[in-house]
Amino acid sequence: MRKTLFFVFFLILLSIKLLAQKDQPTPLLTSKDSLLLTVEAGRKFIHHPIKLKQTLFSISKYYNIDLDELFEYNLSFRDDPSLRVGDRVKIPIPNKAIKRYKSSSFVASKNIGIYYVVQAGDNLYQISKRYFEMPIDSIVKRNHLKNNSLKPGQRLLMGWMGTEGIHVDWRTIQAPAESDALKTQYNEGKLTKKEIAAQGVCVWPKDSKEKGSLYALHRDAAIGSIICVDNPMSNRTVYAKVIGRIPVSYERNIEIILSPEAARKLGARDPRFFVKTKYLK
Repeated sequence: MRKTLFFVFFLILLSIKLLAQKDQPTPLLTSKDSLLLTVEAGRKFIHHPIKLKQTLFSISKYYNIDLDELFEYNLSFRDDPSLRVGDRVKIPIPNKAIKRYKSSSFVASKNIGIYYVVQAGDNLYQISKRYFEMPIDSIVKRNHLKNNSLKPGQRLLMGWMGTEGIHVDWRTIQAPAESDALKTQYNEGKLTKKEIAAQGVCVWPKDSKEKGSLYALHRDAAIGSIICVDNPMSNRTVYAKVIGRIPVSYERNIEIILSPEAARKLGARDPRFFVKTKYLK
């Protein structure tokens, strides 16, 4: 009897452990990967290596960055949002996400190496002091440098980032987009342009915690223009900025992909729902 109870108890504990592991998201990167880092106008950017089955949505969630900002730094995705394995996505990284030294709790298997890519005109003082606020000796020792000379394209290990990605609190929260301003812009455009009406399925990343931005992906509406989206079920309307195209991998009945904030303003409950759209041409 005791053996039976112990076995049942063991199975319950095992089930709880397996469920907990299932709920934990799989990191997009592992300690075997590496992140390249560049500095532009004093701002740091990492270049994420694209892997199989990764999407712009999963990448934006991993780094806690809005899709519209992701498109801003990767303009080629506006016309062709498809991802190719081996390419890299440019993403701004906050200083808090960079671990410059190994603490007592540092676990190598849970961290990704960040390598600064030396640019023409760079020197060790500039990289160490101005960009990373670190002693030159630390960089020399960490990278086994024989002298202080550098070559463009050379990679220097400057620190690490956790495999869990970037925490939302590490990013500066941008002011939310104003729906009224987008509506005004749309109505002004109606005076000189033709209004095109359509309908179909809207999809959105329901699990995303992203807030504040009203944007959309569409096949035909001009990039940078405003699109009007109606939800007949909730009788709500939202205006969003078109920032790119719907990936070719999506079914043809997908009329629009909305940001989480835009979908919530429509009262969306399911990851897919019927909408009516209007845009100007």
